[in-house]
Amino acid sequence: MARPILRLATRFTRRTRATAWAIAFACMVLVGAISLADGLANGVGSVANRIGSGPAVYIQGDELLASAIDSAALSIVPGDFVAMRAHAASLEINRLTLSVFVVALESYHDGIGTIAFPAGPRNVSLDVGLRKQIEAESGMPVAASGNVSLFGLHLTDLPILAPPPTRSELFPDNWAYVRADLLIAMNATQGGPVQAILATGPLDPAVVASLRLTRLETLGAIGFVRGSIAEVQSSLMLLALVIAAVIGLLVYAAMSLEVHARAREIATLRSLGASPAAVAGVYEAQAVVLALAGAILGSALGIVAAHAVVSFAPILGLPNLVILSPPTAAVLLALLISGVAAVLAGLVPSRRAAVLVRAKGADPS
Repeated sequence: MARPILRLATRFTRRTRATAWAIAFACMVLVGAISLADGLANGVGSVANRIGSGPAVYIQGDELLASAIDSAALSIVPGDFVAMRAHAASLEINRLTLSVFVVALESYHDGIGTIAFPAGPRNVSLDVGLRKQIEAESGMPVAASGNVSLFGLHLTDLPILAPPPTRSELFPDNWAYVRADLLIAMNATQGGPVQAILATGPLDPAVVASLRLTRLETLGAIGFVRGSIAEVQSSLMLLALVIAAVIGLLVYAAMSLEVHARAREIATLRSLGASPAAVAGVYEAQAVVLALAGAILGSALGIVAAHAVVSFAPILGLPNLVILSPPTAAVLLALLISGVAAVLAGLVPSRRAAVLVRAKGADPS
């Protein structure tokens, strides 16, 4: 009796194989989506940790270019910090006219400001990204001199220098750097005020209040992205419930059709002495094996799909912030919902198989 029962339990038909592939596809979507969401959360967290260790930025008002901090009041700010002046300007170089940000940095120590770069009073330093843009658009090396239009003035034949030796991680690489005294000489009213203060840590609240400063929250956007990712992860848990219901329906339909198609075979086994419990156990086990096989295959495909998405993102020109980690929780979740759904969905078909009557006239011996 054991051999016919074993043959019945291990025989998978085209219908059950198709069901296993459908379960595999559902689990692939679940595991792949959870892996990408968790990887994006890891990537955003890594970026936040790097930015969080950077300087604190203070401005007046809500916009950097509209900020105007009185430079005469900077002497009351304790500790070391950098005063930044930033203005939109027009740069003429290599027969190109580009809109650029002209920035001047002044380092303060114990209330005294010093300007170390650029060295010359009329020098203009172009950062790496801006130089690459100029070379790409003009098709020639960056010229040794250029013209700058700012504050309604047009300065010609300004010496062009190499990129600054150091740059804050908060700054983009397409700025042009000049001396602060050049901006003041061009227009004391517009070039004198400071647009931002960069400190290694939070400033004294009393100083912040007296200068009417507002801390520029560099982590605000990342916090918003984190919240959005958390919402996506919560939605994926709802997706897991939907997939569990789909797996249950697939298993129920497949096993019900199997029981109907094998009614004579089951009746013959009953006639040969197979107990209702043995027949029910066979179909219940087959439902679970069917679901778990699909879940294992789908989990493997989901991991491969997630890595493929991460690998092809740079090729398509998309930013890649995803840091994948072994999706242990996602795989366990897929196996759990598949197993539970199969157990519940297989109860009714296995019960139907168990109550099939023996073939008429059969001898149990």
